[in-house]
Amino acid sequence: MTTSRGPAIVMYMVAVFEFLLGVTFIVIGNFVPEITTTFTLVGGVLAATAVILFLFGMRFHRRFREAQALREHGVRGTAQVLGANQTGVYLNEQPQMALQLRITAPGHGTYDTTIKEYVPFIAMGMLGSGRPLTVLVDPLDPAKVIVEWSFAGPVAAPTPPPAAESAFVKEQILATGVPGTIRILAAEFAGSLDEQGRPLYSAQLHIAVDGRAPVAGPAVFAVPLERVSVMQPGGVIPIKADPFDPKKFAADWDRLTTG
Repeated sequence: MTTSRGPAIVMYMVAVFEFLLGVTFIVIGNFVPEITTTFTLVGGVLAATAVILFLFGMRFHRRFREAQALREHGVRGTAQVLGANQTGVYLNEQPQMALQLRITAPGHGTYDTTIKEYVPFIAMGMLGSGRPLTVLVDPLDPAKVIVEWSFAGPVAAPTPPPAAESAFVKEQILATGVPGTIRILAAEFAGSLDEQGRPLYSAQLHIAVDGRAPVAGPAVFAVPLERVSVMQPGGVIPIKADPFDPKKFAADWDRLTTG
């Protein structure tokens, strides 16, 4: 997609110039019989070229609007580059690349797709480095994707606090912990996945454990893909908490009811 309005504006301006030039040739040709045929032909070609350029401008403008919509409403995910090939097209001296990507994004899981992107020269080296890229994906259409080159490279997840789950600690807490709930005050995809391929979320939580005063605080934990819809302000997740430290908890996903 085109992330700048500039190419569309340039196309529109050139199209208008070509059209006016074509009309000028046709008008002059009508007043000078000796050059009527030549000038009319040239004018027609210029006018036709103007129409084509205008259509290209509309295409660039539409792609720009789509990119803006993704920046406002898209979900952030990561993409592993499986392959990259130049298309031979350049825009502002930036090559267009056909990128084969393996994308992981909340709500869509992991899937493969191919997109065409204009790649900044400073980011070219990242395509073969093996490092993941940050992408924005349409929540309703996983085929609509743009790469956030300003965030290219791995996004480091915050260091998990004690509340985050580890396999061993989770099993212990779920087996012996005190029932409770966490309510999501704010949550954001941390930009990486755990070892099971689940997205990590950084969240501010209200933690209520049976028999204890509620507490609030941050946590980073993995969320099953089929449960990411609960990671919204107001979402409630059942937990088991350490009997001696309610900030040490494990989400009890099996007890989460879905509507």
